[in-house]
Amino acid sequence: MLHFTKISTQGKDFNLIASGALAFKIHNKILKDEAFVHGSSVSRNMLVGSVPARKAATTDKKSVFFVIISDLDKVNTESLCQMIAQERAKGSYAVCQVIPMYYNEPSFKALKMLRQNFDEVLELSKFNLGGSKVLNGLEQQHCIISEYVISMARIMFHVCANSAIPAKTAEERIEEPAFA
Repeated sequence: MLHFTKISTQGKDFNLIASGALAFKIHNKILKDEAFVHGSSVSRNMLVGSVPARKAATTDKKSVFFVIISDLDKVNTESLCQMIAQERAKGSYAVCQVIPMYYNEPSFKALKMLRQNFDEVLELSKFNLGGSKVLNGLEQQHCIISEYVISMARIMFHVCANSAIPAKTAEERIEEPAFA
């Protein structure tokens, strides 16, 4: 099952999609973050086969999609990739962060499919602390991964929301003082 959330601010849409138990927990943490609450409207859906997402995304408007996947399910991955491919054809930008739970053939096939349909696919697996010590506790690893994903979501959201601000003209850039 996919959890789809559209966060709208300043006339821009930021789409957050989660698939899997850990991804859903991170999805909820992101939505509780202050960065996503101020001046934004949030609409949430649970999707089976991403049908409501396609209906909501039928406009030619470019959007940003941030997808978190913790359980690679072939059915969800295929329907998600179809939706993302349609959105990318309209000029949308899509990033996927995968937190692999198991390394098996279906996971590798799903990852290959994701890499073919998303602009960026980041696979988060074993994180190191400090120089070389690998974390032993799976929960500590998930904690670090979730903080990383939340930070990435904040960055993408702020870039998406602030891209509505008009760029400075050449005259405005020349007037700014240059620091040596």
